[in-house]
Amino acid sequence: MALTAVATSSSSGTAATPPKGIAVQVQGSNQTVLYTVPAGRRFKGHLWTNSQSYYGVINGAQMYATYGASYYSKRPLPIELGAGDVVKASPTNSDYTMLQGIEFDA
Repeated sequence: MALTAVATSSSSGTAATPPKGIAVQVQGSNQTVLYTVPAGRRFKGHLWTNSQSYYGVINGAQMYATYGASYYSKRPLPIELGAGDVVKASPTNSDYTMLQGIEFDA
């Protein structure tokens, strides 16, 4: 796997903001806002919860797990988000919800 260079300036000549790691975990959250993508940034990462039914909520849409899934076998949900997108925790109070990934310039 080759390393890639991180841009030090944007096309407009202003300094680029370096990528930022995001890692959030909550429990008993009932749709608490985990993360909102800032203006001019993007996010690429994964969302996971221990619920058998849900992953979480993205822009008001519940992300359901595959029918018959178990949290033992459920894989993290890969997500890519743009500026203004909002990720909320699972709609169930007893779940653990995890979000992790990288925020970078759009």
